[in-house]
Amino acid sequence: APTDRRPGDRVRAQTSAGPRTLVVSGVLTPVAVAAGENAPAVTYLTDRAAAGLAGDRITAVALRAASGVSAGTLAARVRAVAPGSRVLTGDDRREAEPDPDGDELAIAASLLGTTAGVATFVSIFVVAGTFSFAVAQRRREFALLRTTGATPRQIRRLVLGEAVLVGLLAGVSGSALSLVAAPPYAHWLARSGFAPEHFTARFILWPLLAASGVGLLVALVGAGVAARRAARVRPVEALREASVDNRVMGWGRWLFGLLFLGGAAVLLAVLPNIGVADGLALVMVVSQFALTAAALLAPVLLRVLVHLLGAPLRGQLGTIARSSALRSLRRTSATAAPILVTVGLAATTLALTATLWESEQRSARERITATAVATASAPVGLAEPTVAALREVAGVRAAVPSRQTEVYVNSGDYPEVYSARYVGPGLDRVLRLPTVAGSIDGLTGTGTVAVSRSMGWRLGEDVRVWLADSTEVRLRVVAVLADSIDLDRTLLLPWELGRAHQPAGGADVVYLDGGDPAALDVAAGPGGGRVSPALDHLVAGDAEQYERNRVALLAVLGMALLYTGIAIANTLVMATNDRRRELAVLRLTGATPGQVLRMIGLEAVLVGLAGTALAALVAAGMLAGLKFQLTEVVAQPEITVPWLPITLTAAGCLAAAVLSSLIPAALALRIPAAQLAAARE
Repeated sequence: APTDRRPGDRVRAQTSAGPRTLVVSGVLTPVAVAAGENAPAVTYLTDRAAAGLAGDRITAVALRAASGVSAGTLAARVRAVAPGSRVLTGDDRREAEPDPDGDELAIAASLLGTTAGVATFVSIFVVAGTFSFAVAQRRREFALLRTTGATPRQIRRLVLGEAVLVGLLAGVSGSALSLVAAPPYAHWLARSGFAPEHFTARFILWPLLAASGVGLLVALVGAGVAARRAARVRPVEALREASVDNRVMGWGRWLFGLLFLGGAAVLLAVLPNIGVADGLALVMVVSQFALTAAALLAPVLLRVLVHLLGAPLRGQLGTIARSSALRSLRRTSATAAPILVTVGLAATTLALTATLWESEQRSARERITATAVATASAPVGLAEPTVAALREVAGVRAAVPSRQTEVYVNSGDYPEVYSARYVGPGLDRVLRLPTVAGSIDGLTGTGTVAVSRSMGWRLGEDVRVWLADSTEVRLRVVAVLADSIDLDRTLLLPWELGRAHQPAGGADVVYLDGGDPAALDVAAGPGGGRVSPALDHLVAGDAEQYERNRVALLAVLGMALLYTGIAIANTLVMATNDRRRELAVLRLTGATPGQVLRMIGLEAVLVGLAGTALAALVAAGMLAGLKFQLTEVVAQPEITVPWLPITLTAAGCLAAAVLSSLIPAALALRIPAAQLAAARE
């Protein structure tokens, strides 16, 4: 249940023992269905039938307490009899039930966590850049306060107090906005396959409070450095008129910029050993480290980039635009920083992920020598009778079953999870394995294992491993494989070991060498199998996972682009309002409104291109480092760059910079030049 079957109907089911015909003895109405929920279909069997299909291995026992015995007493007695077992009572009993939505909920939680992390990362940049620029604008104001007796501590408290006030208001506004934005976003997650079909968002108070608290903390962190700078303003600076930024780089920016750069290099060296499936989160961290380093060193780098990019500009307008960007490095850095972060995140994450995926694809394509593969459409996999039927097809030289699993290896104080595959005999006839010691032919029986060289085990060494069913086994290393991106951290286990410890599991895939594809498809059909060319199966399976990762990255980057637009608009509106007297001077010296707007637009384009160029340099450095690391695990690695989304991201940032500069400038130019020149600071 739920089902449209009736008692007496005969149904064909795929089981671990092969296809079986079952007779429907009854139809149940689960509580979930009665409540109107869409529950997954469940089939109940007799104890004897279930034990036969499970290979007599029991994973759970349901106990009912006798009269007068409490659940707690019974649980204590069970723990005393079976100390290694897990005893569930009360609401915890639901953990013994299968959770068909568990994987999708984990994916949704991972995506939402990554989005929140990127939001925090970008927000710190936005707040830090905005407050830094605001302090630079208000230098004379703080100096005047110092002349009237304000202490550095009071100035610091003033800036941090403003951050707290704005942070509280923004937290309330963001919480209200989330109530509107969360339901459609949850619907998109479900529609895109990142969450269960009926995943929804509902009002819960504590996430709003937590998000507001984190937002307030981000505001304080971002404003902290600016507050220290404001506290160091000397009273004599109240007499200064010049707004040229003479000293932007302090020792702190140099120190932390180089530290973050070193951290990015260290993490980048680990990426090829993890791969694209498990390395997505690390790719994001590497990108954030590298971009943080670039942002800290931006005043030095941007000065050079603005000089280079502004060199082709000719005429008075071009010269003024270039000089203005160089003279006000704080404004330039505050505008370029969000562009650097967003374009840099897009370029580094998308390019690094695409390069890793393409490297895995190339390595796997070069490894597979099988002509076709049979895959299962049912979760139980292809049963032994189906594998045997494939071997009997005329012209088949090899039919090697394989099943994905995971094992646990003691790594100091905790068990480390490793990917593993149970493989049948004759694996070297369907896969080209880079063996550096021993032979894959020795992978037989129930006490052998083949490992990659990076795991540090030697040929003939006995290793202790815990299988997926928690059984501890000792395995002898019979083959050591060269490091490869598609086999790294993967153990190859003999098929007989899987048959002994996971008798209910069939083959995920059967590698086939020879045989007519049509005949193979006929042989696999009754067992729920499907035959396809080996390379087509490889591309289709991995491409689906890669596409999900790519869509997830685009969703995260879309939010980052929204933050960037807000940051750019905020900074440039502040900057343009502060430049009203400068605009008036240009007008009074004979410049037309159109010429002033063209100068403002040229400067915005110049700063936007400088931020984009800095992001490109970061991405190029990361890709060069990744390619160098891949040379050890991939033959002739190539860099893959998805240009379209990266270009669109850069264009969006550039458009935001230009519009955020031109619109307030156009509004300011509507005021007569003489009135603008007389405006008070």
